[in-house]
Amino acid sequence: MGHEVEKAAVARGHGILIAIDTPDGWNSAVKLLEPCDAVIDFSTPAAAAIAVNRCFDLGIPVVSGTTGWADGLSAAIQRCLSGNHSFFHAPNFSIGVNIFFEINRQLAQLMNPYSTYRAAIHEIHHIYKKDAPSGTAIALADGILEANQAYHRWVSGPSANPGELEVSSERTGEIPGTHIVSWSSATDDIEIKHTARNREGFALGAVLAAEWLHGRKGFFGMADLLGNKP
Repeated sequence: MGHEVEKAAVARGHGILIAIDTPDGWNSAVKLLEPCDAVIDFSTPAAAAIAVNRCFDLGIPVVSGTTGWADGLSAAIQRCLSGNHSFFHAPNFSIGVNIFFEINRQLAQLMNPYSTYRAAIHEIHHIYKKDAPSGTAIALADGILEANQAYHRWVSGPSANPGELEVSSERTGEIPGTHIVSWSSATDDIEIKHTARNREGFALGAVLAAEWLHGRKGFFGMADLLGNKP
């Protein structure tokens, strides 16, 4: 993702001061980061916690698209709010995916009266993606839980409990990301699907988030950027 973010940033007239690809890289980067307007993080759960907190230490706005670090993310959000820092996080920066999130919530709301339908989520990614389910799949699941009364939690894999929302994962090839939400009954199926063709949309969204974050304090997400926060 780093190369895609760099291309998107340069295409929009920005310069890249430094790329940090190891935790130790922060030690030698402090001086180089002084004139930095924002840091964009796409790393691992452990590295993301280090990167975000170092940005807080340095007073640099930070945008993160790393998923799979729920506990560390929660702590980072609390530190951001208590310390008046600038932090933007999203499980997916694609404009299309965030429209998909809204369609998912609306469909879940519409399905409330129809108890014969069972919802499920399936996500497919490349073999290098370490976290499963994906952050996008979890966000879709949370959207269903918020909008539909039939489900009280999501689970990874199959479940016989009607109150549990099944989320399944598949890792194969070089697939950037496919997410399918299905509502199935004995008579028919309803499906909505988002397929990423490449990573360019994720990278552009992250750069747009960094631009938007400039001059703002607090914790933000794509709903803030797109203006559709409830």
